[in-house]
Amino acid sequence: MKKTVMTTLTLLLMGTTLNAQEIEMFDTNGQSYHVSAQNDDIKIQEAEGKVVFIEFFGLNCPACKQAMPNLIEVQSKYPEKVKVLAIEVQKNDVDPINAYKKAHGINYTTFSNFDVGYMTRYIADKSGWGGAIPYTVVIDAKGRVQLTQAGVISKSELESYITNYSN
Repeated sequence: MKKTVMTTLTLLLMGTTLNAQEIEMFDTNGQSYHVSAQNDDIKIQEAEGKVVFIEFFGLNCPACKQAMPNLIEVQSKYPEKVKVLAIEVQKNDVDPINAYKKAHGINYTTFSNFDVGYMTRYIADKSGWGGAIPYTVVIDAKGRVQLTQAGVISKSELESYITNYSN
């Protein structure tokens, strides 16, 4: 697994200057999420004060299925400290995602890539992410991106991020 520190995110702009972005995302239940993204900050109004894991995943991704139990467990165990937001990036719409969510007992918030505005592109541009999944962005309780990581993250690693990046 490759870890990329946030300073790398700011260096990998790929020649593009990105200004502050106000992004509105809609989860697969229709709830609106308001995101303010600039430099090393990604502040999500509906997750204020919590560590946020933004997980890019696919319905047809075996490694993503391996990552799910860890995300389910930390969301269940630490609901006051963490918010898991998972963005499906294999071009599936809301209905198949919700069916998948129900079939796998997913207790965290899911999004279709069609309903997240510029969020996926913003993170890809800032981090140099090429689309490999699962891919996780870890944001501390103050809204600062702490790291990005490709691949499955163990439950103990997720818990250490919650401990280290909570208020």
